[in-house]
Amino acid sequence: MNELKLNQADIKRIKEDIRLTTIIGLIFTIALIVITLIIPTILLLFFKPADGFVTRALIVSGTFFLLFLGISWKNFVKYIDLRIGKKINIKTGDYEIEKAKEGFVLKTKSPLKLKLDLWDEMPPLIKNAEPITFEITKLSKTLLYISQDTVNLLEKIENETEKEIQDKFD
Repeated sequence: MNELKLNQADIKRIKEDIRLTTIIGLIFTIALIVITLIIPTILLLFFKPADGFVTRALIVSGTFFLLFLGISWKNFVKYIDLRIGKKINIKTGDYEIEKAKEGFVLKTKSPLKLKLDLWDEMPPLIKNAEPITFEITKLSKTLLYISQDTVNLLEKIENETEKEIQDKFD
């Protein structure tokens, strides 16, 4: 288990992940706020509002803002990882891949007990008998690199996906 500095590819991967989850969380929160405020606003325009209308509206808006902060918590931790600039390199043969509700999970027992989410395309590429090397961020445990030789399986899958998309448009 080694501690290394983040390289440019790792920084780019973390920034893209932060950007994507922030946009999705923001859209989700805005949609909830709009939906919960449309009906009271219509009622305000056509009828006399009940006592405490503004207070209830502020409470609902504040609750949804707290929900957005809860969704964004992992992004804050990933941002801290970017500022620290460190990652952990682990090589282990003591691991197993399991099918979970949302996909596949890589569970390690030594040197650290970790549970990492894998992309659905990864398990066929991983040979269970061979040791595996992976890199994760220090705090958020974001998977940055996974390999059994020198080829990063994350980049391999991304390149294949981009190639499939390009072939569809050609």
